[in-house]
Amino acid sequence: MWRDFMEKRWRLIPSQEGCIKDLIKQLHISSVLAQVLVNRGITEPDEAKLFLDDSCSQGYDPFMMKGMDKAVERIQQAIKKQERIVIYGDYDVDGITSTSLVCSVLHDLDASAGFYIPERQSEGYGLNREALQQLQDEHTDVVITVDCGISSYDLVSDFQGAMDIIITDHHEVPSQIPACCAVLDPKQKGCTYPYKNLAGVGVAYKLCQALWQTLRQETMPGYTELAALGTIADLVPLTDENRIIVQAGLRCMKKGHHVGVQALLEASSLAGETISAGRIAFTAAPRLNAAGRISHAAKGVQLLLEQDIAKARVLAAELSELNAQRQEIEHTIAEQAVTQIEQQGRSQDSVLVAFGQDWHAGVIGIAASRLVETYYRPSLVIGIHDGIGKGSCRSIAGFNMYEALQSADDLLIQYGGHPMAAGFSIEPAHIEAFRQRLQAYAAAHMTAEDYIPLVPIDMQVEPRDISLELITELAKLEPYGMGNSRPVFTVSHAVIEEIRPIGKEKQHLRLVVTTTDNTRLQGVGWSMADRCDELIEGDTVDIAFQLERNDFNGISSPQLIIQDIHSPQLPIVLSREMMIHVYMTMKKFISHGEMALWQVRKHIAATEGDRCEIHTMYAAIQVLKEIGVIAVCQSAAGPAYYFPHISGKMNLDTSPTYNRYRKS
Repeated sequence: MWRDFMEKRWRLIPSQEGCIKDLIKQLHISSVLAQVLVNRGITEPDEAKLFLDDSCSQGYDPFMMKGMDKAVERIQQAIKKQERIVIYGDYDVDGITSTSLVCSVLHDLDASAGFYIPERQSEGYGLNREALQQLQDEHTDVVITVDCGISSYDLVSDFQGAMDIIITDHHEVPSQIPACCAVLDPKQKGCTYPYKNLAGVGVAYKLCQALWQTLRQETMPGYTELAALGTIADLVPLTDENRIIVQAGLRCMKKGHHVGVQALLEASSLAGETISAGRIAFTAAPRLNAAGRISHAAKGVQLLLEQDIAKARVLAAELSELNAQRQEIEHTIAEQAVTQIEQQGRSQDSVLVAFGQDWHAGVIGIAASRLVETYYRPSLVIGIHDGIGKGSCRSIAGFNMYEALQSADDLLIQYGGHPMAAGFSIEPAHIEAFRQRLQAYAAAHMTAEDYIPLVPIDMQVEPRDISLELITELAKLEPYGMGNSRPVFTVSHAVIEEIRPIGKEKQHLRLVVTTTDNTRLQGVGWSMADRCDELIEGDTVDIAFQLERNDFNGISSPQLIIQDIHSPQLPIVLSREMMIHVYMTMKKFISHGEMALWQVRKHIAATEGDRCEIHTMYAAIQVLKEIGVIAVCQSAAGPAYYFPHISGKMNLDTSPTYNRYRKS
């Protein structure tokens, strides 16, 4: 078959029968749940019981973190003397929640505390000289950074004498750590803190725990909603202590304890059992993020500090409007980035770099994510403002973006981040050399296979085992996230009963199949309507899917959330005569204007099924698309074919699909 979509490889995670049998026997769980636990490295019954029992543990002793004693001592002194404390944050959700958390706790501990978050476009990420000078001029005594500061050695050195600076961060640690009052980062050398993958808000949360224990001699109550929100949004692994934080925070969110968070969830149409880590990541977090992306992150902090629900709802509505604006700007930039890459013939480069004048710095990270989704390549998008390029990076498995930036540090003004996401600034004249340096890094560290998306498969399940009871049991694994992804299963040799596009713009897929044991399964594939271009009723396929409960009209049933479909390789043969036939057939269907893709497929199946092999017809249509004879537009009925105005002769030999399947 031709592929008008991204090919994916499946990797079945090896089974460990001994461990699985032990978990089944000791915990009285299904073989499916036992397999998933083992796949996540949870092999001992006691460990599995703790994981599944939704432990309310407070996590590790915060004083195990290097620098905590000094940080607490200095903040305690500032509270006692009513010195001016300023929390210096970052403009993403991790930074906003970290700032709000530390402010809230300090206020409740009777401290004199304010906050400062830089403006994204004019100041950029992290500490900057002008901001620190302003804080010094305002007679600030103590600056506490959250989610930033670990890379600001020179700046901190310049201001440490005027103000006491305490750094809390979770980013990768550079060779020189700022010499200041205290540095909290579990990744720094010599730190014995057991868990290294805390988000920025997680490090801030541990500082707050230590302060509360010291000043109140009790365990810190509450505040977990803020810590959970930032942890979910920052895409750190939801394992170990991160899992504990998110579990506790989700419980509190469902009870509506925090005014600002509650207003944000309401604006995101989340309430009760609909509140989950996944839904927060895709609906609530982007609204909070929009404040820092196209306005000012202070709006997000104000929402999370607000105690009046009516005022909080007004602020949450403003963030929703900002998010809608963000989506529109991001869509435009992403389209321009794709166009630039295609026009330059760079879609198969090992690393994609796109740049534009005045591309909004607040949304280029999302645009980079769109490039990864489209091409599955490490992607960097750069917006140039006032002669300086500010870039945002998103990576794929196997490509360490932070190390890649390190390999080109002589070309960069500054940079920072993680293996999967990072940011930097650069002079425009260096962009091409920077692109070439990244290609060289990729050549040394990546293989051709690394550029094919990988779908890890937990196990092949028996179709008869797919039930509401299994879905309920698997829910014990939540919250899902990095390091604890929603399990993916497969069924093999399923026969398609129904396949059709659904959704307002017909961009999604509905699939109904019958399996070898006569089980009937139904599922949806989000943004997978293109698969209708190559699959028909009667085809036998293998399906990779996640499981969800579907509640509709008072009826509950299992639903497959399709991740990928492997279809058989069919004997397609294309010839010039076939192409003429398909062209004339399409002309007959689309005599004027346009026709929805699903309608074209329906007509082809009805009128041509006895004369031509349908998959061959679909492949021929793909050829017509590739050579520009037909095109796709958006109509009221969804994506539609039309015949664009063309000049000159179309050449079949320019079509990859035709060359692949042409008659020899």
